Amino acid sequence: MSESPPVTQVLLFDGFDDLDAVAPLEILRAAGFPARAVRPPGHRDRVDSAHGLSISVAPELDALAELVVVPGGGWLDGSGGVRAQCATRLPAQLSALHAGGTVIASVCTGAMLLAAAGLLDGRPAVTNRHALDDLRLAGADVRGEARVVDDGSVVTCGGPAAGLDLALHLVQRFRGAAAADQAGERLEHARQGQTLVTAAGAKAAAR
Repeated sequence: MSESPPVTQVLLFDGFDDLDAVAPLEILRAAGFPARAVRPPGHRDRVDSAHGLSISVAPELDALAELVVVPGGGWLDGSGGVRAQCATRLPAQLSALHAGGTVIASVCTGAMLLAAAGLLDGRPAVTNRHALDDLRLAGADVRGEARVVDDGSVVTCGGPAAGLDLALHLVQRFRGAAAADQAGERLEHARQGQTLVTAAGAKAAAR
């Protein structure tokens, strides 16, 4: 467990799912993480969510990030969002950050962006249950029974509401169980489902 929480960037792009991004951002900030919303480099600074929010996001994703949270959105209905971002420079940027030591976490179909970045090849991972076959075809070791999968430098979770559980797990990993319990009480939310922590995840949490 780190002495201080990591510098955290929550990625927003056109078509992102609102709950995927906003819930983890709120939870992590309230738990003392230095977390802020960012946009992909080169993305316009006005970001439109999947459900009609229009948000001004000035800062860009950068190498200062020690933890990046990637939301889903648009994958299942083909409306853009993650599918559109897979065709940009973003997967390569996520890969470069990961290679430099950044922990990359995804909510829902944000996992497909991680797969496009080559971060899930042969790794245990999960996503929205309606995209598990797509994730498997992308090369991941799909763990559909889990709500959150922590494989050390990569953490994934299921559908949108699972982002709450992912964020609470990250609070526990970086700030301890007591901080996670406090965060859950603040939300009036008890964590749901199975959290799978692999050997790599347990090793990372012990640091």
